Parts: sequence; C-alpha cells; structure tokens
Amino acid sequence: MRCPRCTLTELSEAVDTCWLCGYSPATAGAEEAPPAAPSELDARRQLAREFRIDSLLERPPGPIVYLARDADERLIALKVVARPLVGAAEDRFHAAADAAAQLDHPHILPLYRHGATENFLWCATKYVDGRSLAGMLATGGPLELSTCLRIFEQVASALDYAHRRGVAHGALTPDCIIVDANEWALVGDFAMRGLLDAAPDGAQPGEPAAGTDQRALAAIAHQCLTGTPMGEDPPTAEDNPAGLPLHVSQALRRALSSRQADRFPSVLDFVAALGGSRPETRTAWFGANPRKKGPGSPVVIVDADADPAARPLRRRIAAAAGGLLVAVGGGAAWLGISSIPAAPASREPVASAPVPAASAPSALPSTFELPDPDPVPPSSPAPAPVRTTRPPVATRAPVAKRSAPPARVERRDLEPGLLSVNAIPWGSVYLDGRPVGNTPQLDLPVTPGAHRLRVEREGYRPYDRMVDVASGQRLRITDIALVER
Repeated sequence: MRCPRCTLTELSEAVDTCWLCGYSPATAGAEEAPPAAPSELDARRQLAREFRIDSLLERPPGPIVYLARDADERLIALKVVARPLVGAAEDRFHAAADAAAQLDHPHILPLYRHGATENFLWCATKYVDGRSLAGMLATGGPLELSTCLRIFEQVASALDYAHRRGVAHGALTPDCIIVDANEWALVGDFAMRGLLDAAPDGAQPGEPAAGTDQRALAAIAHQCLTGTPMGEDPPTAEDNPAGLPLHVSQALRRALSSRQADRFPSVLDFVAALGGSRPETRTAWFGANPRKKGPGSPVVIVDADADPAARPLRRRIAAAAGGLLVAVGGGAAWLGISSIPAAPASREPVASAPVPAASAPSALPSTFELPDPDPVPPSSPAPAPVRTTRPPVATRAPVAKRSAPPARVERRDLEPGLLSVNAIPWGSVYLDGRPVGNTPQLDLPVTPGAHRLRVEREGYRPYDRMVDVASGQRLRITDIALVER
C-alpha cells in the first residue's frame, strides 16, 4: 500500500514504516489526533511564574478568572483566554489592552498589566469585592428604575470619559459592570473588545464606536428594568411589555435604534433621558471636559461669591482694615502709656520687663524708660516698690506654654483618611468650605477628624453634613440623592 501521509513510498508487511516521512500504521491514531486544547491546569502552571493564584472565580466555557496576587502583592482579578480561541484577534487584544491601561476614572476598573504565555492571553485588573450586574439580575430579578439610574449614571460617566479619549468598550454586557455594597459601579473588560472578530453596527475592530456602547447600555437597561434580555430587533412604539413609564420606553427605543444617527449624541444624554431630563439640559459628570465650555461643561457652584475675581480685592481690603486696626490699637496703647503719668500701674510691667531677659524684647525697656527721668510724677515714689513686687504679671505667659506645637506635629504624622463621595444627579463637592470638584470623588485624602461635607447643584437643595474620618479609614458616602427645589 502507498503511504497515506506522503503518498511517495510503498508500505508492506515487511516494511511497515515509511522511510521518508516516518508514518507507521501502529502509531497513526495517536499521531493524527488533533492536539488537546489547553486546560485550566495548564493556565495555572504557566501563570505561576508571575502570579500567586489564590482561587478560581470563573471557569470555562468563557474566559478563566482567578483571584490572585501579583509581584507587588496587589489583590487582582486575573482574566485568561486560550490563544487558540483568539486566533487573528491577538494583536487587537494587545492594542485594546494598551488603550484601556491609559484610562483613569473612578468608575473604570483599573487594568494593571497584560501579556501572553505559551497558550494563553491574560490581563490583570484591580479586584473589587462586589457582584456583577448579571449576578444581581440572576438572583434578584428586575431592578427598580431608581436603582438602575444610580448604576447607569456611573456607568455612563465612565463610558463618556473613555469615548472622549477615543476608546470604545465594544463588548459591554451585564458581566462587565461590577457593583459593590455601596452601589459604587465599575466598568471592566475594556481589553476584551480586541477579542471580537468584528464589532457590531459595522464598526471596524479598534475603531471608537460610542454609538455601539450606547446601544449595548440600552440593551442592559432594558434587561434590568424588564428582567428579560433584548431580542435582535429593536422595540417598536407599541412594545412596552413591562409597563415602563413613557419617557423610559421612548429613551430605550431611541438608544436601541439600528441606525447610529438616530441614537442620542452621547451615553450621558441617553441616561439623562432615561431619568426624565431633557438631554440638552445635562452637564458633564466627571473631570474636565476637553471640549469648549458650553451647556455640556461642568457647573461649579461657589458658596458666597458670584464673582470669584472679587475675592482677592476683598482679601486686600480685609488685610488693610486689619492692619489699620492694629496700627490704631498700637497708637492708642502708646498714647495711653506715655500720657498718663498719674497711673503708675500702667507702667509697672514695663519697669519689670528687663528682669526676665529671655522672655521680653530688649526694645520695650528702652522705650518705656524715657518717662522715668520726667519730673512730672515727683509725688509717686511710693509705688516704686510695687514695680519690683509684680514681676509675675510679666511672666504670666511663660515660655513653657509654647511647647504645644509638638502635639500638632504628631497629628500631621497621622495617616490621612480616604473619602469617596458620589451623588445622584452629580453635584459640586465642598469640604470645609473649599471646592473639591464634581462628583464622583474617589479616595480623596483628608486629615483625620471632623469635616463639613457639602454637595451642591443648581436647582437642587444642597446636601450638608458633618463627617468624622479616622486615620487610615476609607469612608464612602455614595448614596447622596439631591432633591429638586
């Protein structure tokens, strides 16, 4: 028989091995079997060189997710995908991961590192103790509209931040959104966009597609509010099975449109419409907007000054007034001391000032000794002994009392606390009267002790309370709901 592998040589019972290609009927089954797909144990073995794996969080099918620690002992979520499943998308994965690593936003899950082993691609992100939105829906069913808005406002702020930097998520699902116990939401898996063979809506892989993310977010919102996933066809004007409010169904229908041109200008506009606000009245949610200032720019409300430029002038006037008062007070004191010879009590501390040389300035005795030779008070020799018997008045503020500052130095050495603040809708944050910025604020360093927290927004009642922050404490106040006036 002819060799079935190379078809160039003849095999016989006497010669059962092809001298050209090495084929043998005895081992043909094992040789021709396709290579086995890499297993989860293979992933552990290959990743053990760089990470210490603590536990398995998610198993195949789908990406493998480990709870692990990196070389810096940071607790991470390690997501792993087998390279044979990725194919030609491997380069896109690395490009998407590089872009995701540059994103820095309170509601974006930080991506620390990414790389590849012999059989796997991996990316390491910050580990967050929370549940995915998919897990919340699986265990609790549909969510209230108010809960959805609290979550989606945070998600929209993260997506809009990425879109303005030319990065689209491209693979947004309920599994990508993590919510902790304080309803602080984080969006992850930005790097997974690179694993898609083709982006939806005709967008090319790697091309920013903000409209694609908006449609995906609307599909998630539909699932959260109705409890059922979206079908392939967008809903029509007659479709409202869950009896949603009219403005909600209209917002979903527009964001789910199959044509990008029919959707909202941004994800922020979609979520604003979902909450019943007109899109043109919304403002930016986080950070500085690189676009020109206009209706979409952050609004920072200042406590008392309508014109911030007037503050330096008021400070200068106040300083001048304070200086004038000091000057007038000093002049009055000089006149009172030098023009009342019949009141020796006012001169007694001056005469005794040279006694504690270390605590009294040398200029004061030379100034007040001038009235002594004055012949005007000849009838007052009797009070002279009193001058020497009242030094305690000059030593009433001993130097020992100035040892208080060391306590302040010790307080400065205390580890600061970290304060996170979020409000629905967004607002301007003030801490002890100083503007900090717009919500959300994440891990804001504050000195230990009591602080006054205030959140304001035009047209809403301000939120005002005292907060106590201990040294090293991470305090999160993320359930602030601003109420319209």
